[in-house]
Amino acid sequence: MNPPSYLIIGCGHFGSQAAEKLLRKDRHARITLVDKDLKAIQKISSLPVESIVGEGIAYVHGGLIKGQPFHYIIPAVPLHLAFEFLLFTLKPFGVKRRKVPLLPGLPNAMTGKTGDLYTSLANFLCPDDCLEPSQYCTMTGKRRPKPLYRILMDICGPFESRVIRSQQLGPGVGGFKPEVLIDLVRDTKKRRDTGRLILISTACRCHGVTSALSF
Repeated sequence: MNPPSYLIIGCGHFGSQAAEKLLRKDRHARITLVDKDLKAIQKISSLPVESIVGEGIAYVHGGLIKGQPFHYIIPAVPLHLAFEFLLFTLKPFGVKRRKVPLLPGLPNAMTGKTGDLYTSLANFLCPDDCLEPSQYCTMTGKRRPKPLYRILMDICGPFESRVIRSQQLGPGVGGFKPEVLIDLVRDTKKRRDTGRLILISTACRCHGVTSALSF
């Protein structure tokens, strides 16, 4: 059986921690880290990983075209990786970033610098090594009635909502399979003639980010 392979985009605090945690989980794991900052790459030179200096979105795009066999992609950059990948890939078809509409009822919502909407079931700083239990919060012990990815899937309005569920790959480490991005590109491209607003979210049980686009 082949060892698991991970593509980590971003080699800062969260990216380097993700690599260390995954190696502790399985020392045979194949890990590739990509960051445009050479100094960040140099800081993890002691780890048994492949490191690449480059632009993360472009690397993911090229990797999917070439069929590079990563089991999971792990975003560790201060942007909505899946959404930015969509914009990059569908730019020739006229896709544009749009403002996220008002979405009443989402927990602890906050708008970021680029207009992305960040939501969270927590109003406190979560531990880096949270195991994301399915039924309750690690910090409070309180029952979690509905995971955030499901809340985002169920929102209704004059838009379509697509949600990528971030899977727990290790303590405090989340990611998704490359096929998810391929399917999302294919599905979004089919809707380019509708002019309808499309919300793209990436979320785990507790935290999420939502962006908007249209053609």
